Amino acid sequence: MNPFAKLNIIEYREGAFSEKADRVASEKKLRIFSDGKEILSLLCTPTMVKELIVGFALSEGLLKNGTQRNWCSERIEIFWKDDEIEVHLPIEAPNAIATITSGCAKGIIFISDEKLPLIQSGIKVSADAIIGLYKEFQKKSELFNATGGVHSAALCSEKEIIIFTEDIGRHNAVDKIIGYAFLENISMQDKILLLSGRLSSEIVLKAIKAQVPVLVSRAAPTDRAVDTAKEFQITMIGFLRGQRLNIYSSPERITEK
Repeated sequence: MNPFAKLNIIEYREGAFSEKADRVASEKKLRIFSDGKEILSLLCTPTMVKELIVGFALSEGLLKNGTQRNWCSERIEIFWKDDEIEVHLPIEAPNAIATITSGCAKGIIFISDEKLPLIQSGIKVSADAIIGLYKEFQKKSELFNATGGVHSAALCSEKEIIIFTEDIGRHNAVDKIIGYAFLENISMQDKILLLSGRLSSEIVLKAIKAQVPVLVSRAAPTDRAVDTAKEFQITMIGFLRGQRLNIYSSPERITEK
């Protein structure tokens, strides 16, 4: 399914109107069912859908401790329809139903009683390496360059970008990363997560559950996100602009050279 749509629009420039072709990001409704019951509805960019579903199930606690290892993603049934995507998950249905928007507000989330672990990664990475990775990250944003309407995320080693994702929802972009790493059996405990959008507490919680030690964005964090990052020992970097960046928590992982 195409991640963007082509439209004819009217542009006003330098005192005159003209017709032009334009591209806008696609937004599809994703409905998730379990045991024949709809448990979730969210809006997303229709790419890497299986990764999005798996990442969401992991980060929201729909897959409980001890069940991930025996869970088979091949049993996920995905039905592509004209205006929506219907998914049937081979898991026990939770009691709550959640509706997630594609905007900045996350909406309702599933409540999990899972005790979250501290991040104990010994990764060390230089500030210059992070700046270099982010420059490459920004060059990969083809859908954003075409439409201006999506967020981006990337999972990196200290030297290269492993996987890059885009979505109309910044939470979705992160879930696609988490799902991809799970499906490809990639450990995130020594990796760096690059983001295009605001660093909220919800993004930090996803990183904690995935055990990602370093979060980087060109945007700002919230105070709750910083407090959570400090509590769980995540290195949080924001306002990466040019050769500058701010470190808000666990600065010991970032070196000068």
